[in-house]
Amino acid sequence: MRRSEHQPGFSLVELLVAIAIIAVLAALAIPAIAGAQERSHSVACLGQMRQIGSAVLLYAQDNQGRFPRSGHSAGPNHEPGWAASIAPYLGAHAADATAEWINREFRCPCKTGPGTYSYGMNVFFEVGQGDSYLGRPATWRCSMQVPGPARTILLAETRSGSGGAMTADHFMCHQWSSLTAVKNAVAHDRHSGKSNFLFVDGHVETLPIADTFKSRTDNLWNPSTAGN
Repeated sequence: MRRSEHQPGFSLVELLVAIAIIAVLAALAIPAIAGAQERSHSVACLGQMRQIGSAVLLYAQDNQGRFPRSGHSAGPNHEPGWAASIAPYLGAHAADATAEWINREFRCPCKTGPGTYSYGMNVFFEVGQGDSYLGRPATWRCSMQVPGPARTILLAETRSGSGGAMTADHFMCHQWSSLTAVKNAVAHDRHSGKSNFLFVDGHVETLPIADTFKSRTDNLWNPSTAGN
């Protein structure tokens, strides 16, 4: 029986076609929305790292050019870690730089796993002459001692360890001998297969992890090789 031209509504076939079209459009839109959100989070992370870099450089200016210390050397000397040290340069009082504040202010928007803050400092700026590393006995405690500030990584993104445990607030990169060791420490694929890196001069880049470490004698972590 043919439907009268005055009969309201849709036929079952028309309804099924409309549902199919909506499903196809949704399938196309959802990945695009997810991709846009991921890019937005990555940009927000870059902006956060720029702010951290500016704070570190301001701290260095007020402390004879010295970088703030991480837990690698701050703890034994009863000093605050680098995140608490730069808190005043991010608009917070030193007394307010609690663990809760650090976990909130130093967390990448892309990070959904367990743990605390998202960033770790390159330990090369704290190693001493007694440590075993390529380039020893040179040290890079001060920003002006770094030969290639635009090519040397200052901070990178940490990753969760086994059981959701976090790595420390620093990277023991003077011990790395392979790209696998780097991947075990750095959140190397957090941003579409890449990661964000803050350099000593304050600029940030999104790079594949392989671009930062090719070998012990060719990488962007060791100040003695990064400036080459």
